[in-house]
Amino acid sequence: MKSSILVFLSLALGFTACIKKEVTPLKDEGSTFVKVMGGSSPATVQSNAIDFVPTPQTFTVCDVRKDAANAASLNRATTVTIKDDTAAVRAANPNYLQLPTNFYTLVGSGVTKSGGMGGNYTVTFSPGDFVKEIQITVPNAQLLNPSRLYGLGFTITEVSADSKISFEKSIVVEIGAKNSWDGVYEMSGTFTDVVFPAFVYLGAQQYSLITISATRCIVRNDDLNGGIPGYIFSNAGAGTYYGSYGLVISFDPATNKISDLHNYYGDPSLPATLGGNPAAGTGPPLYASANGRRAVLDPSGVNAVQSNKDIVIKHWLVQPSVVPNGPRSFFNERWKYLGPR
Repeated sequence: MKSSILVFLSLALGFTACIKKEVTPLKDEGSTFVKVMGGSSPATVQSNAIDFVPTPQTFTVCDVRKDAANAASLNRATTVTIKDDTAAVRAANPNYLQLPTNFYTLVGSGVTKSGGMGGNYTVTFSPGDFVKEIQITVPNAQLLNPSRLYGLGFTITEVSADSKISFEKSIVVEIGAKNSWDGVYEMSGTFTDVVFPAFVYLGAQQYSLITISATRCIVRNDDLNGGIPGYIFSNAGAGTYYGSYGLVISFDPATNKISDLHNYYGDPSLPATLGGNPAAGTGPPLYASANGRRAVLDPSGVNAVQSNKDIVIKHWLVQPSVVPNGPRSFFNERWKYLGPR
């Protein structure tokens, strides 16, 4: 009986999938609507990650559809005006940056734009057309700030007299430049501080690896003070963390191994957080923070990305002012890949 139900469900799901791919039959009644696929009112948000590389990448940012009421409507040309909706971007997320117009070029047949940022796209459906895509080419994603997210907003504001604007009229596309290791992870493992034995592993923590170059990521602890680089541990049962200590990690794309590690708060090129001020750090090659803390890769570890995208890593906190010879703290961890950031 159970197998029969499974077969029935499989057939039903397969049938549903086929239905979604079919074009709705034309009728001789009703209205013609123009919509944005995946859109709504107010705008929905759609994520679109691009590779952090200096070579051109072309992708669709807005899929416009004409749902014709009948054959006569389908065979008429339809003109659609779509706002470059900067207000929708701000409403979706005040932290989004508007994608500068000089960072991309517009591509796509039957699509033009006027007015620069905040201007209008004109989308023309020729007779028989029911799909039009607004596409952009980003020539060099390395011009983007990889630690920030950008947005482009699209809202249908006007259509030809023979058509109506659908409720599905507005979308915001989130664009982030990311390398291969960018994502969200769950950190678990062991931890030892040789100076204070009461400092022990507190529990699993969520890490986000944030692209800062083609091969390098900031390791942000999403569970620490709203999300900053750092490590939370237990001090006799109470949660705490090391001040001015966090990770920046580098990968070898040829081998998928970890090639380097350094202390975020020893790198003056990075912004200050609640965990400390990197401007007081030494910079390369040691990347020591103001209190002398360094992050060092433990060469005895696997220190590599696994086939399932988990990261296995061993590293040390070195602080010569506290422990003159050797590491102060030992970390042996697995960062389980949870998904894209």
